[in-house]
Order: sequence, then C-alpha cells, then structure tokens
Amino acid sequence: MSSIFKIVLFASFSLLLNAGIFTQELTGNGYHGEIKLKLKDKFSLIDSTANNTGRQTKSGSQLTQHKYKINYLKFGAITGVTAGAFLWLHNYQKNAWWSGQRGKFHFQNDWDYAMSADKTGHFFDGALIQAIYRGALEWAGFSPTASVWLGAAFSIAYMTDVEIEDGFATDWGFSMGDQICNVTGALYPVAQYYWKPLRSFNFKWSYLPSEEITSGKKNGAFLDDYNGQTMWLSINVHDFLGKKAKNFWPDYLNVVTGYGVNHYTEYDKRYADYYVGLDLNWERIIPGNSKFMIWFKNIINHFRFLPLPALRFNKDGVQYIVNW
Repeated sequence: MSSIFKIVLFASFSLLLNAGIFTQELTGNGYHGEIKLKLKDKFSLIDSTANNTGRQTKSGSQLTQHKYKINYLKFGAITGVTAGAFLWLHNYQKNAWWSGQRGKFHFQNDWDYAMSADKTGHFFDGALIQAIYRGALEWAGFSPTASVWLGAAFSIAYMTDVEIEDGFATDWGFSMGDQICNVTGALYPVAQYYWKPLRSFNFKWSYLPSEEITSGKKNGAFLDDYNGQTMWLSINVHDFLGKKAKNFWPDYLNVVTGYGVNHYTEYDKRYADYYVGLDLNWERIIPGNSKFMIWFKNIINHFRFLPLPALRFNKDGVQYIVNW
C-alpha cells in the first residue's frame, strides 16, 4: 500500500508542477533542487459566481493582484484539524466498511453498484473536500490559484487513500469507477475557476435517513445510505437570462435536476427517481463578503437542506412533491 500511496503523491505533485503552482530557482549552473511555492497569481480572475452586479458570492474571489504571505499559525491549525479529521473518518470507515475484512489488494468493476448512486456521491465528495481546503488555504494566506490546485490535491490524496483501503477489503476492492469520479469531482471546481460558464452549474447533496438507517439495519453508516440520498445539479438560471428578464427572476432562485435510488440492494424491487424542481443559491442569499463568509456560503451551497417544490419521475409516473 505504501508504494501505491507514493505513486498517488508523486502524481499529485506532478499535477501541481504542471499547473505552475511550484517553481524551481535558477542558479548560475542551472536548476538546483530547491522547490518553492509560488504565491503570486499569474493573473486576476473575477469571483467564481459573481453576478452582473459584481457581488462576491464564492470562495476564492479575486480582488487585486498582489503577493501572498502564508500565515504558518493558521496553516498549522489546518494541518492539525486535517490530522484529527482523518483519524476520525478512518476509524469510522474502518468500523462501518472494513471491519473484519483484510485480504490481498485487488480491483473491482462496480459501475452498477447502488445503481451508480455511489459514483455521483464520489464526485460530490471530491468537489466538497476541494472546496473546504480551497477556502481554508486562502484563509491561511495562499493565493487563490495555489489554493484551488492544492485543494484538489488534498481531495484526490484523501479519496485515493480511502479507495486503497477498499482495495484490501475482501468484500470490496479498488474501484476505478470510484477513482475516476473522485478525481473528476476534485477537478471540477478547478475547471470552474478557469472557465466562467461552469460556475453556473453546481452539484448538491441532500439526505433524509432511509428506513434501513432508522431501523438500525445499517448501523448508522449514512455515507452509503443511498436510499436516503439525492444528488442534484443546480443551475443558476439568472446567469443565462437577458437584461429585461433578469428583473423578473431572482438571482438566488435556481432550477435543479436530481437523481435518487430506492431499494438498490433488491434487484427485483429497485428503481430510480428523477427530479426537476426549484433550488436556492445560498451564496446570493446569505450576507457577508469577508473571506470567511464567502467560503462559508460556498460550503453551505453544496447542500440542499430545505424542502422545496419539485416534480418526481419514476416507475409510478409523475408526482408533484415538496422534498429535500
């Protein structure tokens, strides 16, 4: 496992080198071995989801181009919290998924597992972890460009470690499908950072415990309680409207499409739910433009936690519902 993890770290570091986040210093004889973090952005970008009024609404907003200085006390706090969270999550996952399982490392093909609801979950997790670290690193003094790439690297490293552990579990295995979704999820916010149209499309997660959880059948393992989860694609409609239409459509009111599953472990009973409904963009509702508040609003906006109207399409037809 250690050799595999080294490969992952090397690949992540190579990705950052290619992104221009790190530089090597020149001497009279050429390059020497010292690697330095480049804290100054190459260029300045507008805020990730700023609307036409110019209001800042997302972590990583670009203000004026200037040099950035790391606050090592803050960075140390991030490192400490990361270590504690990693230990807690590892222990949780060990008890929930890997208890009593240890075997030879192996791969598995599981694209159909949980009707692919777990794949959308891996994508979401990768993006969420990236967002958390991106905002935290900016708070610690890293530049927005460095933060967005380092956040992706942290996300990929953590999710890959989990996948490696799955690879040693007898009932699981290293899933290339999971890993592809881990990586694309972590890199989607990077793509949003560089390509403005993508900032109008954001993925959200909502959860209402299923009967398996409330009855105790799953022992509280909510992370893979796919019967209770719904994944959403939230679209900032206001961004695509003409100038006159913008006056009638609130900039915080989004349209969403959703996907959820039912009885996914019972092949003769399982079916999918598809949704079209309304959603709220919390980055344009919650006030505050400090770095912390921009980051906080961005994290909150990854979740759909209020009941809102939607149409649900499944094997039983179309229903008008108010759901989470």
